[in-house]
Amino acid sequence: MELFEAVFNANGIYDLMFFNIKAVLEYPNLKDLETNNPALYKRWKYLSKSKYGFDMDVIHGVAGTLTDETPQYAQKTYEEKAVFYPEFTRIVAITYATLYPEKGETKRYFQKIVSEDEFFVINNFIEVLLQLSRNGAKSSPPYFPTFCGHNIINYDIPLLIKRFLKHIDEFKKILKPEETLKFPFILKRCLVAKPWESKVIDTVNVWKFNGNDYTPLMLIADFLGLKKTVDLDALPDVSKYYWNNVSEKPKEALEYVSLQSATQTNFVIQLMLKLREL
Repeated sequence: MELFEAVFNANGIYDLMFFNIKAVLEYPNLKDLETNNPALYKRWKYLSKSKYGFDMDVIHGVAGTLTDETPQYAQKTYEEKAVFYPEFTRIVAITYATLYPEKGETKRYFQKIVSEDEFFVINNFIEVLLQLSRNGAKSSPPYFPTFCGHNIINYDIPLLIKRFLKHIDEFKKILKPEETLKFPFILKRCLVAKPWESKVIDTVNVWKFNGNDYTPLMLIADFLGLKKTVDLDALPDVSKYYWNNVSEKPKEALEYVSLQSATQTNFVIQLMLKLREL
């Protein structure tokens, strides 16, 4: 019941920190993956065969029969499946927002971090979380915001932590001599065993209302008639658009990914505001 007590608490909306992360494939095609990271290419071959029933060795004529469609199918499988694994992706955009009351209205503080440089994006967001952790620890009693987003337990939070680990040496390099590497407390507490102590509201679980079905956020948004400027595209489509445009139109590619992230964050805010009325 703890989850819904937090969701239906009218004033609790101001304790939430909404956020969304958008990542794209680190390498747009299998050839680039094989050339730049042979070890991960080998791991993808194993995943393709064990989880998706596709034998990558067929492409190289090691086994099976080659057809004209085999390489294209292998690439399609990679584009549609690998983008959900933090190990094969990189973060391009993070949006985050909080709400606050002002003159009887609910206002939004909304920020976007977007760059082709993944370390830049992660470092800036980690700095925000570290500051929130420091401020929260100084409060009496200690106070920390509750994370809120769609599928953040299964996707965004693990993605952020794993990509942080990927860049840990870079984080160490920018430390001052007297500093030690710190990981935000409000991220650490997301990993506690008891969900009601993790301080995370995932609207995937909220929308189930104790049922079992997973519902895409775009379906929820259209069902409730939430305001939007664009539709949410699936992660494979976001990654494909980025790679198809980033070379010739980098600004447009980044703006597209950033808008996708902002749209998802806005949908979650609108959903939580509706639930607040119950």
